[in-house]
Amino acid sequence: MRESYLVKKLIIVCLLASTAGISQTRNIFKDLNQIIKSSSKFDQKKIAEIDSVRSLLKKTEKNDLLARYHLNEQMFYQFKFFKRDSAFYYGMQSKKLALKIKDKSLIAVANINLADICVSSGMYKEALDFLAPLKINAEDDGYSNLYYGVLGRCYSDMAEYSNTPYYHREYVELAREYREKALSLTEDGYFFHYFLKAFNKSMNNQLQEAVDEFTVLLKKKNIPHDQALVNYMLGDLYKKQGQDDKAIFHFKKAVIFDIETATKESLAIIKLSELLFKKGDIQNASLLIKKANEDAVFYGAQQRKIQVGAILPLIEEQILQIVEKEKQRIYWQYIIVSIFLVLAICFVFIIYRQNRKLNRAKKIIAEAHQNLENINAQLRNVNEKIKSKNSEIKQVNKQLLEANKIKEEYLGLFFTQYDGIFEKFNSFMTSVKKHVEEENYEKVKRSISNYNLKKEKEKLLENFDTAFINLFPNFIEEFNSLMKEEHKIKLSKEQFLTKELRIYALIRLGITHNEIIAQILGYSINSIYAYKTKIRNNSVINKDDFDQKLIKNTTLKL
Repeated sequence: MRESYLVKKLIIVCLLASTAGISQTRNIFKDLNQIIKSSSKFDQKKIAEIDSVRSLLKKTEKNDLLARYHLNEQMFYQFKFFKRDSAFYYGMQSKKLALKIKDKSLIAVANINLADICVSSGMYKEALDFLAPLKINAEDDGYSNLYYGVLGRCYSDMAEYSNTPYYHREYVELAREYREKALSLTEDGYFFHYFLKAFNKSMNNQLQEAVDEFTVLLKKKNIPHDQALVNYMLGDLYKKQGQDDKAIFHFKKAVIFDIETATKESLAIIKLSELLFKKGDIQNASLLIKKANEDAVFYGAQQRKIQVGAILPLIEEQILQIVEKEKQRIYWQYIIVSIFLVLAICFVFIIYRQNRKLNRAKKIIAEAHQNLENINAQLRNVNEKIKSKNSEIKQVNKQLLEANKIKEEYLGLFFTQYDGIFEKFNSFMTSVKKHVEEENYEKVKRSISNYNLKKEKEKLLENFDTAFINLFPNFIEEFNSLMKEEHKIKLSKEQFLTKELRIYALIRLGITHNEIIAQILGYSINSIYAYKTKIRNNSVINKDDFDQKLIKNTTLKL
């Protein structure tokens, strides 16, 4: 029992960094993204487990030192991969109780646990200080493999972060020596024995042999944390071999296990983000590196913060480049809209001049009509023709008044709407420039996330709907009068125009080209054809006459 207990602790302790996961397509990442969104659920489960042990600890008698030792040790393991400072606290409590009990084994295990959490925090000197006073006798005690495992992990991490070749070589050799020692002291048949055997091969550059052994180990029934560890190692080995797709698969599996076990001390998610960034998947890389940063801050792992800090600026720079391209696109939209407005103003001016000419013509006709009343019956035929002409002119005038009303309404809408858009864009540019100058990239990201072009487009369409209904308040009823009963469109008071109604609203305004309608509404030309065909087929009149009939039947509010 004692041996089994210590081996389980050795599995939890040893070496090795945490895990991560990835996929190269959005479809593959769908499930991972969902799990990331649900990570708080797994964190709450972990907190509930912690609260359960804490409750037992509070109920335990203060003089029952051995029971309190084991409960504090359980709290240590609950917090070990979840929150560093809490794990260290309960590790120290375990050590204090072990000293009171005066049990050599308990003291040693408590010191090894404290050293282990110090390694996870990047506190290598402190870790070695906890291990230094221990008297290790591999033949007599049951924790020597645990001791050497932590030493191997400590020197392995020190070698990774050492910039001095001399010390790097020394730390690598010490790490190898202690790992081999730990392997020799770990009983065959346990997970950690197989894991450490494969891991040592990977560190000795026997990559394919390591892959083969980890693959066999993966097929065994392991606990989730062990599954995460094995998947991480396979992902890391495939990455070293240049097989990124396979690395992505195993990294993704590892990350999922890490999140499901509320593991915050994680290297894997950082490597995952690096691979995605390399492949150009900026969106998922950004999502994962943010999660990694949150976990590193929550856990309190300084070396993980450093690793996150190495890739996060690169991702943010890429995002800024994307924003700059979007800014250029919006700028050209602004130019096009400005040209459109200038043309619209010119058109309105032409209409105004034509209207003045028509008013003069109406006055002349009225004077002529007054004179013609004095002509005898033989000129009545001529008079009827003039009356008919006058009626035509009145109809034209009505159409011009209608057009003028429509232009007035929508010009006001466009000037108001685009003025707001330009103000927001100017505010956005000012904000981004300020934050960039201050090198406050978090605020840059928030400014970017707050600028929603799609929402502005939707707002513009909603304002279009409001303006149109103001001009044609009976449009929906008049539209439905041409439709079969089962195909009539019904809207609530809060609902805006449907896609079909917007298309025919534009047709009523005189915009008949499908290409222009598609550009305004943001649909494909094929979609415009499909919507128009559907409406015409469901009408009560000849489908070829539907558009003209609708235009004729709809009335403008003058």
